[in-house]
Amino acid sequence: MCRFYRQEMPEEGDLVMVDISNVSDSEAYVYLLEYNNIEGMILAINVSVKRRANIKKLLRVSTQEVMQVIAVDKITGHVDLSKKSVQQTEAPLKKLEYDQAKQVHMILSMTAFELKCKTEDLYEDFGWDLYDYETTGFKSAYDAFTLCLTDPELVFSKINISEKQKKALMFNINKRMASQPIKLRSTFSMQCYTYEGIEAIRAALLEAKRQTVDENLKLVFQLISPPEYKCEVVTLDKNKGTELIQKAVAIVKEEILKRGGIFKLKTEVTRIGSKNDQLDREQIIAGLKEAEDNSSGSEDDEEGIDIDLDGDDIQNEEEEEDNQ
Repeated sequence: MCRFYRQEMPEEGDLVMVDISNVSDSEAYVYLLEYNNIEGMILAINVSVKRRANIKKLLRVSTQEVMQVIAVDKITGHVDLSKKSVQQTEAPLKKLEYDQAKQVHMILSMTAFELKCKTEDLYEDFGWDLYDYETTGFKSAYDAFTLCLTDPELVFSKINISEKQKKALMFNINKRMASQPIKLRSTFSMQCYTYEGIEAIRAALLEAKRQTVDENLKLVFQLISPPEYKCEVVTLDKNKGTELIQKAVAIVKEEILKRGGIFKLKTEVTRIGSKNDQLDREQIIAGLKEAEDNSSGSEDDEEGIDIDLDGDDIQNEEEEEDNQ
């Protein structure tokens, strides 16, 4: 479980986010960002599995890394770390958890400023409870804040929070976690060997575009590589965007078949970008239900080519890869 703000010491085996402060030939010193910037050390032999790896090339000052705690001296506060023991799949997940926890901390800090109290007080009042799966059913406070955007009372029913705190907290959640646009895409292939040829394909796309005109949503058709095409839209409303693409693809299919062409759907409407940016609210609610069931049980025991539908030719345009 990742928390941006911690008062205790890390435990052996924990994954931690660190900021590298100093690098020498034999070791590096770092600050543990989640633990009030306490200092830790990593020896050169624990940086890489390569025996003669240059530590100065692998660790750079003022950069952040995911490392694993291999030893903790709670009397002296000395923390030994390792980078080579971090699994390749663990680092991005830890980074995501850290970024989410950092956002939670920012929201609580802003709320504390408005309430003229200490951030630690809000953690003690309800913040730590949002990280306690057994108490509230949330896997993290970030999940709870995400659900607050649509069902705040469900979240607040699980914690002790005053009306004044609710108001200030919701203001900052809405301010920092407002819905972001998402990109949706469907891909398909089509060919036409009749006399119309490419004109039949262009006509099918034009007709789909004409019938799906929307003031708020703009569909984009692109040629990936013959005979594959894609239809995309950027929207705040996932359901509406999905329906619009499905309608457009259905029209394309109908029109190209009517002209003697061939159509094949390659992929259904999917969200483009990282699906780990945040959990869907439905998943969070499902997790809550699972936690409640467990609790009751224990009691009992690319690049593309834009199609210029308004002109007479096809224009090349480099599409920036979406890394969300």
